[in-house]
Amino acid sequence: MTTQTKNQNQSPLLPLDIRLRAIEAQLYGVPPSLASSSSSEDKSTLSSPGSRKSVIRQVRESQDAFERLSRESEGIKRLIEGYDQYLPLLNISTVLPVSSSSQQQELEQSQSNKSSNDNDTGIPMPNTDESSLLPDQVKLTMVMESANDLKEADRTLREIDLLTQRDAQGSGQLEDLIPLKPNLIHAIKEHQVRSKELTKVKNDITALLSRYNDFTSTTSDLFIDVHHDLQYLEDRVDRLETKRRKELESRY
Repeated sequence: MTTQTKNQNQSPLLPLDIRLRAIEAQLYGVPPSLASSSSSEDKSTLSSPGSRKSVIRQVRESQDAFERLSRESEGIKRLIEGYDQYLPLLNISTVLPVSSSSQQQELEQSQSNKSSNDNDTGIPMPNTDESSLLPDQVKLTMVMESANDLKEADRTLREIDLLTQRDAQGSGQLEDLIPLKPNLIHAIKEHQVRSKELTKVKNDITALLSRYNDFTSTTSDLFIDVHHDLQYLEDRVDRLETKRRKELESRY
């Protein structure tokens, strides 16, 4: 009678409420107040419908939170849209942390079950692979989402293989050039000294050419002046000779 009365007092929406609380804990984390509260307070909170929000209101708030998170994060949006595909990943037993004592108990229980099965049937039980827990649709979706990364990795591996086939990984011969580093440093210093000397010679040649240009310009100006003076003298002599001839003709 006591068990039947207790089952009647529990709400039929209690499993849904627990599921929603688990999803909220996965998305937002467990608040410190709830983490520090005792188990008796949790039981009283779940059993008293007047002290908590209604399930419909919690569902509505959860939907609003999901929509807000979907707008903020593309990954959460894909997770919500493909909830059925990612359902195995949302299993509480695989998501929520387990204490070390419970892990030890589960490990001992699994080992005892495995040994008993081996003794009964004589055939060892196959190990359960984590990838076998996911449906093929989820695996296909994961592969499709990482298709670009796989193509890039394949292209890089092909380039590396091609360079290896052409024996190009040692073409630089860096190991042979490292012992020549002291000679290279000495040559660089000599080059710097030669460069300074060449710069000085270049400046001297530039100054010499500048002086030669000035001398040539001055000489050209002098020749032009001499030419003008000679032309003036020739004209003067020509006029004087003409005048003298006229005077001689007038006398005779």
